[in-house]
Amino acid sequence: MNSKLKRFLLYYLPLLGNIGLIVYLVWQLNLVPYFQRQGEFQIFSVIYAVGGMVVAVSGITAFIHLSVNEKGPRPLLALALVNTIIPTVLLLAMLKLR
Repeated sequence: MNSKLKRFLLYYLPLLGNIGLIVYLVWQLNLVPYFQRQGEFQIFSVIYAVGGMVVAVSGITAFIHLSVNEKGPRPLLALALVNTIIPTVLLLAMLKLR
């Protein structure tokens, strides 16, 4: 597999998924009236499944990055670790701000 394609799929695609989750959550909390949110938050649970896949892919990527590339690029490792944290923080924010 092409190195740039692999890098995009393992590091930047999960980041795009997280950005999509952030945009959706901000849209729900700021632009949708409270009485209309309840039905829309059910959709968030489906979208959060994407976050679960992001956590899985990013966690495995970070583990492989650490075990294979001891002296590899550290910004990519940091990106993989941040991608594992963002969906969990979003779920906690959703529960708190709901």
